[in-house]
Amino acid sequence: MASTDHKHFSKSIFGHTLTNRILAIMVFSFRVWQRNLDSFKRQWRAEAGGFIIEPIVMLSAMTFGLGGFVGSIDGISYGSFVTPGIIVAYAMFHSAFEATYGAYMRMETHHLYDGILTTPVAVEELILGEVVWAATRSIAAGICVLTTGFALGLVHSWFSLLTVIVAFFVGIIFASLALTLVSKAGSLGTLNNFFTVFITPMFFFSGIFFPLTQMPQIVQTVVSWLPLAQATTLTRHLTTGQLTSGTLIPLLGLLLWTAITVPIAIIMMRRRIIR
Repeated sequence: MASTDHKHFSKSIFGHTLTNRILAIMVFSFRVWQRNLDSFKRQWRAEAGGFIIEPIVMLSAMTFGLGGFVGSIDGISYGSFVTPGIIVAYAMFHSAFEATYGAYMRMETHHLYDGILTTPVAVEELILGEVVWAATRSIAAGICVLTTGFALGLVHSWFSLLTVIVAFFVGIIFASLALTLVSKAGSLGTLNNFFTVFITPMFFFSGIFFPLTQMPQIVQTVVSWLPLAQATTLTRHLTTGQLTSGTLIPLLGLLLWTAITVPIAIIMMRRRIIR
């Protein structure tokens, strides 16, 4: 749909003020999110294992398997040490998969984007809806891991409930990064590089399985700026209840990553879709 038609429709419904324009963006982005939710409801049983069973297997292996050899780290059991990182790591994986393979299939294979853009929804609202939907899946993944952590006695503070919010921001960031890649992807196979080169190394070297202090200083400095490392640090503070002034540093880091990645994803996807 032509952008002029979209602007005309939005103005006719919501008016000309900035507040009303923001309202229009929220409404149309919500409709995109709602469409993805309706699709998920029809097939959620096929994905239940990834949300429910996998966290149980992972945390059980870390607690009763590897944890028996490692013992404790920084005064807490190994299971309690890795649980915060697993929460945000699963949020990352679910968001990244949805915003790469899911978004690419909707755009190139099923041509759903073409249909959506014949409605009053603009590209910006389409991408925001996709990002928030991917982050919603991150919340679901985070809740499942957190619940398992509570059940296994690996979480020691009610502040850990706030990790759901952290999972949401992780979902926003990695969905935006994934969509930026999708904007340049020439084929579905190209998306594998995102996980091989970026996601998997970050999973292993973000302080989830061992303290970053074990790494060389230059590596510590670089890794500490990565979004998953910051999310891991923040969630570890929350799950142990050890909140200090240093807790604000990874929080501000995640907000900065969000402010940078979302606009880039919108700009890049707009260039890909409207060409």
